Amino acid sequence: MARMKAEDRREQLLESAAHCFARYGYRGTTTVKIAAEAGISEPIIYRHFKNKHDLFIALIEKVGKNVFQNWQEAMKQAQTPLDKLKIMLYRNPATADPWTQSVYQVLFHAATEVSEPAIQQAILDHYEHYVQSLSSIIREAQEADQIRNDVPAEWLAWQIIHAAVGFAMVRPLNIPSHASMEFVQGTISLLMELLTRKN
Repeated sequence: MARMKAEDRREQLLESAAHCFARYGYRGTTTVKIAAEAGISEPIIYRHFKNKHDLFIALIEKVGKNVFQNWQEAMKQAQTPLDKLKIMLYRNPATADPWTQSVYQVLFHAATEVSEPAIQQAILDHYEHYVQSLSSIIREAQEADQIRNDVPAEWLAWQIIHAAVGFAMVRPLNIPSHASMEFVQGTISLLMELLTRKN
């Protein structure tokens, strides 16, 4: 069997870790389980990551990178700041992609159950990145008089994130009306109505 390149091996380990974290939770996942999922010996993991914590943080960073690349590609077609915002809402990272969705389920649990400062900081940085990006687009829309300007852009960004996280946490329950595209579009329409409501 040909030896895998370091970059490819790292990606394989992140994918395997995501499956394990989704199946066993953060606490229940071990490097032994990750190695078994990847079909390798455990020492190979330590050539790429210091420990499970380091691997989990890298996974959070990978998700964020993928989401922002997806957004940037989609927003190339946007004509206005409001169009950009709609694209970001419709491409909710916690629900739009099955793999990302499973990672976010673990991330939500880790945010409340894991006390390691490094992991808490990685999760905080992850959300701060979203807030900065959303706030930037919201400010553009406010300057173009497309969105209400009586509320700071950062506050509005956090409200969008709260709504997205709440939706993603309920989604795994598979409530028929909640999971339908009609419900998703209705929710986004309601958010846009609240965002564009003038004083």
